[in-house]
Amino acid sequence: MNKAYSYIRFSTKGQIEGRSLKRQLENAQEYANSNGLELQSLSFRDLGVSGYKGKNSTDGELGKFIEAVKEGVIEEGSYLLIESFDRMSRQPVETSLMLLMNIVDLGITVVTLMDRQVYKKGEMNMNALMLSLVSMSRAHEESATKSKRVGDAWHKKQSRAASEPMGSPLPSWLHYSDDKKEILVSEVKAIIVRYIFLLSAEGYGRAAIVRRLNNEGIPPISSRASQWHTSTISKLLNGRMVLGEYHPHVTNSKGKREATGEVIKDYYPQVIDEDLWYKSQAAIKSRRIGSTGSIKKGFTRNIFSGFILCECGSSMQFVNKGSSPKGGYYLVCSLARYGGGCKYVSHRYYYTQWVILIALQKLLKTYAKKPEDTSKTLSLEGELVTIQKQIDKLIKDIDENGFSTYISKAIRDKESRINEINRELADIKAAKAVNNESIDITELTANINEQSERLKLHQHLKRQLKSIVLYPSKKSIDILVNEGDDIHLSYNEDTEVWASGDGISFKINS
Repeated sequence: MNKAYSYIRFSTKGQIEGRSLKRQLENAQEYANSNGLELQSLSFRDLGVSGYKGKNSTDGELGKFIEAVKEGVIEEGSYLLIESFDRMSRQPVETSLMLLMNIVDLGITVVTLMDRQVYKKGEMNMNALMLSLVSMSRAHEESATKSKRVGDAWHKKQSRAASEPMGSPLPSWLHYSDDKKEILVSEVKAIIVRYIFLLSAEGYGRAAIVRRLNNEGIPPISSRASQWHTSTISKLLNGRMVLGEYHPHVTNSKGKREATGEVIKDYYPQVIDEDLWYKSQAAIKSRRIGSTGSIKKGFTRNIFSGFILCECGSSMQFVNKGSSPKGGYYLVCSLARYGGGCKYVSHRYYYTQWVILIALQKLLKTYAKKPEDTSKTLSLEGELVTIQKQIDKLIKDIDENGFSTYISKAIRDKESRINEINRELADIKAAKAVNNESIDITELTANINEQSERLKLHQHLKRQLKSIVLYPSKKSIDILVNEGDDIHLSYNEDTEVWASGDGISFKINS
């Protein structure tokens, strides 16, 4: 007795609740019983999968069936029972026909239950095949028409977005007016959004922001959440809707949402100043580079974390030696700490902290701003214009000559480069926003015992300094500055005075 396998597909998961699944199962069982076939319990089902893109035959259950035949798991001479050809494929006729012939060529007999047609290797009926081609063509045209209709409706809706609200779900800090014609700001929620961006710009990471919001009893801006989560903070800080921008998205053939069309500015009411948004982005980028876990969690004792080094080039680790007479907080070379060869020397943290901060207060001058180098920005913006023209030309080619896989890939590659350019431009703007910010180190150090001020100072120093170098002799400290003159400090053991090369000197009380 030949074995038979049922293949069931429908495009919407809602059909599970209807008759589609049950009907296809009953028809397969009835045919098997009537034709002396042993219907297997192993059934291949693509539930809620479209056949229009062919995903069911590549990534879906139909593809698994074909692989099982090729590997010998399903033997030649078996039957594949399907309701009709549109269940197997809704792709163009030539693609659907090739799929059918490939399955038959593997030694599988395909049966369409609706019209009882049998397709068997060496016994193909040309009249039946012609009718099947008509069926395949009609299925593809129906799907193509439906896809175009849905796509046209969506793009028409997108084209209106520049002049009127689309009626789609809004960010949590916004709501529609009663007549649905205007988007309004929920002021209390907008204040919370601004607070989150301020915390981010001052050095708080996602986890630290979540902890602070939850500890302070600030309610989530989403009505569906009971408390804050890092995913919510990430989505908020990385998005540009707070700046009033709307970028339409569609679901691609792989089921993932991706941006499409042009960004519409001033679609939403803007609730965050652009300068603050870029400062937040600069702080996020800074935290990704060299920050310790404590910094990311919004807590630090070591304000030089991530950029203070030993003379040997290894990082200096912050060590707590307890409350004994020789206890307290120290900075120790990480290489020496683990027996790597450098001399083990403990630098008292708070003493070292104040040597560095006083030197910075006295010697870190506000350097004269150099003429802004706009060549990089102009180059990137020029490339954007060129790429957009190239994309327009490729799209015109498709309109005139039909779809091309090569052209489609070329468009995708150029869109990917556009995203890279936009990220580079955002980084330039973020750096500019931070560099233009005036921060008084003396004022910050006056409130250094406050955790928020320590984080802010850490962020500022990390942007201003390349590194701080401690020497095992404890007689020298080098402060290497990003823009401006480096600071070299030397210690006189007899006078207990620290001095720089330009005559500035000071003493730290132990």
